[in-house]
Amino acid sequence: MSDESFINYCKKTSPTDTARWESFKEENFHNKELVESARVVFVELFNAMAIADMTEQETRLRNRLDFVEQAPVVQMPVYEDKKLKKRFSILLKFTAAVLLLVSGYFIIDNNKVNSKKENLKSFVAANGERKNFQLPDGSIVTLNAGSKMTINDSYGISTRDIFLEGEAFFDVKHNKQLPFIVHTSAMDIKALGTSFNVKAYPCEKLTEASLVKGLVEVTLKDEKNRKVLLHPNEKIEWVNSNDEAAAQKPDEKKILIDNLVQSLTKTDAGDVKEIAWMENKLVFTDEPLEDIAISLERWYGVKIEFANDAIRQYRFTGVYEKEELATVLSFLKESKNFNYEIIPGGTLTYKLYE
Repeated sequence: MSDESFINYCKKTSPTDTARWESFKEENFHNKELVESARVVFVELFNAMAIADMTEQETRLRNRLDFVEQAPVVQMPVYEDKKLKKRFSILLKFTAAVLLLVSGYFIIDNNKVNSKKENLKSFVAANGERKNFQLPDGSIVTLNAGSKMTINDSYGISTRDIFLEGEAFFDVKHNKQLPFIVHTSAMDIKALGTSFNVKAYPCEKLTEASLVKGLVEVTLKDEKNRKVLLHPNEKIEWVNSNDEAAAQKPDEKKILIDNLVQSLTKTDAGDVKEIAWMENKLVFTDEPLEDIAISLERWYGVKIEFANDAIRQYRFTGVYEKEELATVLSFLKESKNFNYEIIPGGTLTYKLYE
């Protein structure tokens, strides 16, 4: 149950691993029951975690509701004088009206304060690691290295909003009443029940949404909230507004506008580049080494430096599956004239030079 391939099989996030374990059960009939029992335990474990998380959120909600106290009841003195009684009756009604208005103001103001203090829950995958999460609504998220995802207390109750910095694959639980929305700096991706990948690293120039199955609606924030529908095996890329280099290249942005929806990239071996990381694969398709270095830093949790700018523009194409960083660099430098040295420290640094 600690095997990543088996976890993918249980969650049905990898067709390759699913086929592998189904084949294993057929070829090893005497272990079929054991595999199936382990799968059931895995599913029950994650369901239990989801239920526990939901119970915690419900308890917090009840506590907030119980905190609102009722207005105190004030006993007014009784007067025998009818005129005086009438005056006090009018005064009492006026006072009640004022108290009602004031109470209403404080309740509204208190709700505003409570909303501002709404608890946030973050999920983080540091460089060199990936993590799987099951959200309270049953949706499953795989967070890539160097990524952060945030939800609030209302998730699964009144909203299903995700705030993402980095890359994640979402297998969304269908819920027509609560749309599933992933918010990034450049675009929002809305889905009802589907599987898709979002890549939105703040340090990179492009934000990318790739659809595997289902249907999603992408809202481009810099294009006056223009909405674009994505169908299976389609993706959309957009230049981040905080990328200064991209802002100085309006022609590049125009190309993206003219070709908003593209097909997913497939290698000769059939790997889909946009979600290859889910299969523990690094895929490069005619990419400069400076972009590849960013992926390698996140993937292996290291730092990569360049001795000169010429090396940055070397371009590579390749697929690497569960390879050590030294092996990847060795393959790369075989086709281009560069070398590297390792500089020890708090963070292991690889310095590339000609």
